[in-house]
Amino acid sequence: MKKITRVLSAFLLLFVANIHAQQSVLDDLDETFDSADVIRIEANRVKAALKTLTVDYLVNNNVNADVATYLQVMDVGMEVVEEFSDEVIFFIGQAAQGNSNIDPTSIQTKASTIEGNEDFVRIRSAELATAIQQNNRGTARQLIREIRGLLNNQIQLAKDIKDEATALKALATVYNVRIELVDERTGAPVPAGTLPGYAATNQATGQIFYTDYYNFDFFSNLPAGTYRFDAYDGYFDGASSAIVTLAPSLVNANGEIVVTLNYWSE
Repeated sequence: MKKITRVLSAFLLLFVANIHAQQSVLDDLDETFDSADVIRIEANRVKAALKTLTVDYLVNNNVNADVATYLQVMDVGMEVVEEFSDEVIFFIGQAAQGNSNIDPTSIQTKASTIEGNEDFVRIRSAELATAIQQNNRGTARQLIREIRGLLNNQIQLAKDIKDEATALKALATVYNVRIELVDERTGAPVPAGTLPGYAATNQATGQIFYTDYYNFDFFSNLPAGTYRFDAYDGYFDGASSAIVTLAPSLVNANGEIVVTLNYWSE
C-alpha cells in the first residue's frame, strides 16, 4: 500500500510540475507575441511621423519643415524597438529552453534584423535632417524612401514574429490522455488493465507514443495533434481504435482527455 501511495504521489508531483512548465512556456510565447506587437506599433508611429514630415516638406514645399519633431518621435520609437527586439530574443529563447519542440532560430533572426534596421533608421534620419536643412529635395526624397522601406520591413517582421509565436503556442500545448474501455455489446465499463497496453500514433508525423510505465492507461504530455489510439490485443480479446484531435474543449475537470475504446472478446 505504501509503495502504491509513493507511486501515486510521485505521479501527482510530476503532473503538477509538467503543468507549471507548460504554462511557463506559454507565458514566454505570449511575451514574445506582445513584444513583437510593441515593435509593430512603434515602427508605425515613426512611419506616421515620417509621412507628416514628407507631406510638409515635399508636398507643401515648406523649407522650414519640422524635422525636430520627427527626429524626436523617431528617436523614442527606435529606442523602444531596440528594447523589445531584445525582449523577443530573450523570451523565445526561454520558451525553447522549456520545450524542446520549439526552435527559436527563425524568430530570433527576425528580431535581430529588426534591431539592425533600427540603426539604419537612425543613420538615414540624421542624413534626412541634413538634406532638408540644405533644401536638397532629391536626396531627401531618396532618404525618405529608404527610411520608409526600413520601417515597413520592421513592421512586417514584427507581424511574422507574432504569427510564428501563435503557431508555436499550439506546438507547446500538451495533453494528458486516459484510456477507458467499454464493452462493445453492453456498454459496461471494462478495466483498462484487461488488455496488455495502449499506443497513440500522431497522424501527421507517424510518431508513436506509449502509456506511462506505472499508469498503463495514461499518456502524459502528448503534443497537440490528431492521434489514433490503439490497444494491444490479448489472446482472445482486444479493442477498437479511435482517432481523436486533442483540444482544450475535451479536457475534463481532472485535466485529462478521456478516450473511449470499445472492448471485444471472443
